[in-house]
Amino acid sequence: MYNLFRIRYLCLIFLSVTLFICLLFTSQAYLQSELESNDDIEQANEIKLGEDIEGFFQEEDDEDWYKLIIEKPGKNIIRIDLSAVPEVDSSIKIYDEQGNHLKEYDVGEEGEAEAVINLGVTEEGIYYIEVSTCGGMNQNDSYILKTQLIGPWQEGQEFELNDEIEQANELKLGQIVTGYICPGYDEDWYIVTVPEKGLDILVIELSAVPQVDLSLTLLDDAGTKLKELDINGTGEEEVMVRMKFPSGKYYIGVEGGQANKEEPYTLRVGKPTVTPATVEEVNQALTRALDYLAREQTKEGYWSQSRNDYKVGIAGLALQAFIGGECVPKDYSSNINAAINFLKSNYHPSSDYQADTEDRAIYGGIIAENKSMYEHAIATLALIEALVKNNDLSLAPIIEDALQLIIRAQNTEHKSELLGGPINPDSEDYGGWRYEPDSTDSDISVTGWQILALKGALSAGFSIPEWSLPEAADYLRSCYDEDYHSFGYTSSGGEGCARASIGALGLQLSGYPDDPLIKPALRYIQDNAPTWEFEDPGEGWPFYYWYYGSRAMLLAGGEYWRIWKNWTCRLLIDHQNDDGSWTGAQREEEMEIYTTALGALILELCCGHLPVYMHEKVRIPIMPGLVKVNFEEGLARETTKNVELIVDASNSMWGQIKGESKISIAKVVLKQIIEGLSEEMNVGLRVYGHRYKIKDERACQDTELIIPIGPLQRDQLIQTIEKISPKGKTPLVYSILQSPQDFANLGGGTVVLISDGIESCEGDIESIPLKLKESGIELRVNIVGFDIKEEEARKQLETIAKSTGGIYLDAKDSQELLSSLQQTLKIEYDLIDEKGEIKASGCVGGEAVSILEGEYILQLKLESTLLETKVVVNPAKTSIFLLKREEGKWTIKPVD
Repeated sequence: MYNLFRIRYLCLIFLSVTLFICLLFTSQAYLQSELESNDDIEQANEIKLGEDIEGFFQEEDDEDWYKLIIEKPGKNIIRIDLSAVPEVDSSIKIYDEQGNHLKEYDVGEEGEAEAVINLGVTEEGIYYIEVSTCGGMNQNDSYILKTQLIGPWQEGQEFELNDEIEQANELKLGQIVTGYICPGYDEDWYIVTVPEKGLDILVIELSAVPQVDLSLTLLDDAGTKLKELDINGTGEEEVMVRMKFPSGKYYIGVEGGQANKEEPYTLRVGKPTVTPATVEEVNQALTRALDYLAREQTKEGYWSQSRNDYKVGIAGLALQAFIGGECVPKDYSSNINAAINFLKSNYHPSSDYQADTEDRAIYGGIIAENKSMYEHAIATLALIEALVKNNDLSLAPIIEDALQLIIRAQNTEHKSELLGGPINPDSEDYGGWRYEPDSTDSDISVTGWQILALKGALSAGFSIPEWSLPEAADYLRSCYDEDYHSFGYTSSGGEGCARASIGALGLQLSGYPDDPLIKPALRYIQDNAPTWEFEDPGEGWPFYYWYYGSRAMLLAGGEYWRIWKNWTCRLLIDHQNDDGSWTGAQREEEMEIYTTALGALILELCCGHLPVYMHEKVRIPIMPGLVKVNFEEGLARETTKNVELIVDASNSMWGQIKGESKISIAKVVLKQIIEGLSEEMNVGLRVYGHRYKIKDERACQDTELIIPIGPLQRDQLIQTIEKISPKGKTPLVYSILQSPQDFANLGGGTVVLISDGIESCEGDIESIPLKLKESGIELRVNIVGFDIKEEEARKQLETIAKSTGGIYLDAKDSQELLSSLQQTLKIEYDLIDEKGEIKASGCVGGEAVSILEGEYILQLKLESTLLETKVVVNPAKTSIFLLKREEGKWTIKPVD
């Protein structure tokens, strides 16, 4: 029994040794050794697919050649691996049977492996492999060259070699293909066929590959480049979208700057995988956007954002978004009203500035925190929308004043010298606008907003000069680039999606819907359709592009709008944040209010809303007209003849504004006023509170006519005012009641009173109108309340002024004091209806007055003369009158 077990044990050992020897020989059969010399193609070692070979890099720049025999029929994918060799930077080169170089792989650095990961081979054949060093040698450590069959090629796999369009892999529409970027700067080409009817939208989607910066190229059948796309950075996807894509064969190239032999890309070419947005989806997204804007609005009516925080412009865009949200079943009226009030608070009436001055030319009528024509046009457009929506007639004069600024800022031969004009018609800037009213150069972006505002005004019934929009259109044409079929920024040169959209829309709105430049520009837009986060080509303003592009496509109508709407509205809905906002990219980063307002304005088109400027005419239930009275040239300084200045010198005038006493400010401003008075005027000076201190029993009668009313004594007035030193009380009523005797020999005139506080001597305010009337002297008292903080004091001063037919104005600082004093010296007029009621009032030489359609009597009093004329007010028209002197008499005449 023992011998039997021993025999079995020896047999087991024998079988194990035999099996080990067999395995050893089998392994060695597949691991061959390199046979030197094999330094060129004629000496190539022959290997078969699946065999491995061991070799050495015996010297610098060593080359080892191998002849790979493929015996597998059909299209197959093989892999070739070259193991790492310490201190050696190696490479693999592939040649065909005739020795033609096909491709080189040199991805790894010194001491790293190389690989050909997805080489496509067809039928049975021969390939040559060159293994070489790019630097270094190692006689001790070998390399292993492995070849293996990955498997038969299947649809959806890249088939290398496809580095040139002649080698392009065929790709079916909608099919997803997987490929590799290896080596670095690898190019992979594919060919697709678009059917006879073409495609509404072609989408080319290239997935991200870690550590690789990818790019896409689209060529037509003749190899002409249609577009190259490399927007995103390393490790990010690329997406190309084209609209109304014609039938034919097209080549798509994929390239990567770096290699990644482990992780593939996917490429899909075909129709969109998403469906057009439903009406319900649009309404829901729009509601979320408007809710976001409502939450972010401050109690003052404006919005703040992280970057480019232009409050007036942003408020204008957000206001338009709220007004356009007609398909949202929510009430945003409080947000609308707050935004309107904020814009009104940033309006600078022309009447605040002296006529024929540079300040009035630049700032008169502007709605902005500075001189920005961007903000001004957007705010003007927003107020036009508000006027139409709310029938808010109080906005009409503001809009009219704002429109006049846009018109005089346009770079034409009509531009005033005060703003750098006139502009030569041969100038490349002729017809456009730039950043500020006095800019004499132009750009297409600022010009676009002015066109929108002017066209909106026309649609709402306002009047603008017949030349304005045509000359703006000429400027747009001068920016057109025939090579790109787009528009330049300041002249004809360059391209950009936003600029192409502005150019097309601007021509459409300027009255040229069939201009021959529009269709090529729309084609350019279709060829560079919206992709999320990017404007390409362009300056990096995607939402800006989509805003203008949406409007241009809608006006073009038909297929233009249908295709654009289906794609763009879906794009916005799919990328909206949970809080309702949209996140900007490129140059729109951290501008969340701006992007959300523009996004909402685009979606509103999708639910059927049209902004005012896209209507031919809008119906306004009651549209006001405007009345304006101007001076005949040279007469503005002659109209206010008899003026008495009453200056408050009570103790409170020592109070300070920004570190300077109020009396010091008043002296400086009064000097400016006096220096601007006409030589023909009679001027006097009365001061109160300047002689006796508060506790003195004479303080309540402390008023003195220092300079009697007579021919202007400019130097004496200025010197006297300079010596005033505040001391006592405010005998305001007592001082006013002394003024009739000051005018006794003149028959009447105007009192201009500056006060910083309330009556402090128990004067009877209500007695003023009666006692002035009893005096038989016709006086109008205009009061400027300087730094009035108490509401009671403000009401008291306002009551005094109105009781005499005068005006009351507030002034918080030196600029406002100057402006208010200038206004008190103006001539007021009234518009009186058939019942004898005053319906509107204005100033000669001031801004136009808004008043409802109808017949009125225009009445003004100049010196002791009452002037009247009949006025017929027509909707949205400006009736202009001229105050002039004929044969020594004042008259009012209409201007034809």
